[in-house]
Amino acid sequence: MSIRVAFMLSALTLFAGGQGALAADTFEDLWLTRIKPPPYSGVATEFDDTVAADGKRLHPHRDLVCAHMLEPFGQRLRVTNVANGKSVICTVADKGPNRRFWPRREIDLTPPTSKAIGCDGMCNVSLERVAQ
Repeated sequence: MSIRVAFMLSALTLFAGGQGALAADTFEDLWLTRIKPPPYSGVATEFDDTVAADGKRLHPHRDLVCAHMLEPFGQRLRVTNVANGKSVICTVADKGPNRRFWPRREIDLTPPTSKAIGCDGMCNVSLERVAQ
């Protein structure tokens, strides 16, 4: 019985002392663990999928929509191009980009959305949630 108690106490002290080691220290740690607080920032790219992750049909060459991995469907985001300050409000309609394959990409924009902020293919953006 005393062995179990000693083991439990050593495990508790190990976990209690290791909390600082689990905390993210750099931007890369925050990025990989997805604990970034809003407003988000990162790289935006273009996409032209015609079917969203929830099965609905998209019109990528007409609608101001975007794809984001963490935000729920229907959430409105203000996307601002960091280079020129132009911004547009778009609606999250799809999931992506997958950070496993594209670790620096935060959001995918349809061509009209990226054209509205002056983004040519790939650019640095900041994101804010907009009340619905």
